[in-house]
Amino acid sequence: MNDGFTLAQFGTFDVENYGDILYPIVFQKMFEQRGVATQIARYSLKGSDNLQNSGYKTEPVQALFSSRKLPSTMLIGGGDLLRTDWDVVASHYRPMTLPAERKTLLRKLRRFFAKVSKRLLNPDGKFRRRYMNYPGAGPFIIRPDLENAVAYCSCGVPFAFNENVEAEVATAFDEARFIYVRDHASKDSLIQAGVTKEIHAAPDLIVTLSDFFDAASEREKGRTLLQSRGVDARRHILVFESNPQPIKKTDELIHQLKAYQTRIGNEVILLPIGFCHGDREYLKRVSSKLGEGFKYVELDSIFDIISVLAAADLFLGTSLHGNVTAFSFGIPHLFGPIPVRKREGFLDIANLPRDLKLDSWEEMNSKLDQVAKLGGEFFQERATTAKRRVHEVVDELFEAVTAQQAPVRVEAQLACD
Repeated sequence: MNDGFTLAQFGTFDVENYGDILYPIVFQKMFEQRGVATQIARYSLKGSDNLQNSGYKTEPVQALFSSRKLPSTMLIGGGDLLRTDWDVVASHYRPMTLPAERKTLLRKLRRFFAKVSKRLLNPDGKFRRRYMNYPGAGPFIIRPDLENAVAYCSCGVPFAFNENVEAEVATAFDEARFIYVRDHASKDSLIQAGVTKEIHAAPDLIVTLSDFFDAASEREKGRTLLQSRGVDARRHILVFESNPQPIKKTDELIHQLKAYQTRIGNEVILLPIGFCHGDREYLKRVSSKLGEGFKYVELDSIFDIISVLAAADLFLGTSLHGNVTAFSFGIPHLFGPIPVRKREGFLDIANLPRDLKLDSWEEMNSKLDQVAKLGGEFFQERATTAKRRVHEVVDELFEAVTAQQAPVRVEAQLACD
């Protein structure tokens, strides 16, 4: 390896979302496992410091783009980062608001004035000028100055690229040192955009979580933690998570959870893990309507979240990485019904049945029964194969990025005036 090798990892590590915070932790362990002796500098859009007791800090990426001391490689990922809608990405940094339970006149007026205020103040445009003022086809699609100075790790393409940006996107990726995407749909989208460089498709990096966090130890830790919160840790446990749902879907969700608890008698834990998506506030609201027999458990540490997920006998949630974590630990799991293609993409590349995603909350009870019957061995076998594939691709990635190479280009001019 080049003795002067330095690495900058860039992603959305500054948002309180389980998967986003988890990526640098797992990637660091991948590095340590392979004996790569280098310090990883982490960057995000705004910067962060020890979010959810993660143990690491990130700097605003704007500082990197204005720095004269450049890393050998900029590693981008993971997550659904391969997109060109700058302002939409900026909008994700606005405070999350839950959908109203009932559309009263007061709420309608508040919503109207919020829209007017947004148009007048343009907070997304201000965010972009302050934190995303650098060149690129998209916020996380960066063209290197010199050959092979950018690599992509466990990234996804959330939707097809517009024709007017395809050429710029293709150029950026064709000049990248390595491209690892987390599902076949993302690979197909890049090829459709005109990318000719080799694209490696493998499951999400987080499927390797159980290689670094022992399943038995984490389960024991999680059960002990839950017991301290009043959960009967001797019983079977369903861990449930969901992002905010509309009123009618929430009513059905609550109906199904009550029916499941009455019918099966398992402990049901409501665990928020996507704080930036409103999980916390939403699940508190749901918990207040469920009554006894259900436990809302909020955890400050990402490592405690890992443990509680590992302690589950079943997991049901809308979170991709909640499901990926369950999969890694060989726990039967089920995706909630939200129309985001990365869920289907994961099921496909992990060789899991399409039926492991609900089409509606009405299917909850019947599908939970089906998933439970599959058993842990069904998931463990597929997780072993998925992890092997990820390690193969990461080996190739590390070989590529630690080779002799030149610094990342940082253009002198800023993208926005």
